[in-house]
Amino acid sequence: MKLGEKILKLRKKNGLSQEELGERINVTRQTISNWELGETTPNTEQLKLLSKEFNISIDDLLDNDVKSILVDKVSNTEKNTKTIIMILVGIVATIIFIFLCLVAARIVYKATRNTGRRLEESIICSIYGEYHSYSITYEELTGIPRELGGDPYFSDILELDKYNDAHQIFNIINDYVKKNNGSCIRVTESNINDYLDLFVKEGTLTNKGLTLLMKIKDEYDYTLTFGEEFFLEKLNNKTNKYESVKSKTECAYNEIAFVLKPGKEFELSQEWGGCFGSLDKGSYRLTKNGSIESFNIYDFLFSIEFEIE
Repeated sequence: MKLGEKILKLRKKNGLSQEELGERINVTRQTISNWELGETTPNTEQLKLLSKEFNISIDDLLDNDVKSILVDKVSNTEKNTKTIIMILVGIVATIIFIFLCLVAARIVYKATRNTGRRLEESIICSIYGEYHSYSITYEELTGIPRELGGDPYFSDILELDKYNDAHQIFNIINDYVKKNNGSCIRVTESNINDYLDLFVKEGTLTNKGLTLLMKIKDEYDYTLTFGEEFFLEKLNNKTNKYESVKSKTECAYNEIAFVLKPGKEFELSQEWGGCFGSLDKGSYRLTKNGSIESFNIYDFLFSIEFEIE
């Protein structure tokens, strides 16, 4: 299990929200979210705090195999005692190995180059008053699963490991939940905004704030609930990644939690001058956290990009 998945599992097992866990180990809710998504990892001190909070060892948290590490060290010591002849043999073997790897890589490339990129998608369901999710990383064109993960609830009941098509797996889960009077949604990091029309109102964008126009798309009947927090990030042109804008003072938010219902447009004025000051020129992303219908969590992030000129 990946570190992010383990943090998510332990947090939910201990009944903590991302914000509550962040407060206990002195980091932001966004930092916890980034850990769980695998975008960043905790440092040594943060690992110690997580270990103490969850009452498990760091080795258990990281899934370290101490025995394997010791075996590797012994193996390295033995290799260092080999004779000159064995070293030469090893060099020759390495050259042959590299050559074979290149040949194998070329074969694999030819076999897989038309499968498309890998996508990670999740299905999130409400059933019997509980929340369960299941994630699949799969080939875009073939649908072949490459990694299954998340809540074992569905895999235990439906034996999902025996299927070799991600879309079939999602349909099996969805059909099962519907038969038991539940509901599901399928989301990826890239399509979460597909449930919502989100625009900057014309003439409202300044370096200190903007006004958002928000409306659930007509084809969906979900109700969206938004928290009061927002996250402001700036695009780093060197890394092509968004990075958090550092606040100059304690942030005050414009709007308490609000509900957006189908068929109704909501206008939200969001100012950041009080905590971030005036923004410099560049590309920015404003993100708000929210939940969808009966899923009582705030793990969904709806975002909009804009340019300050």
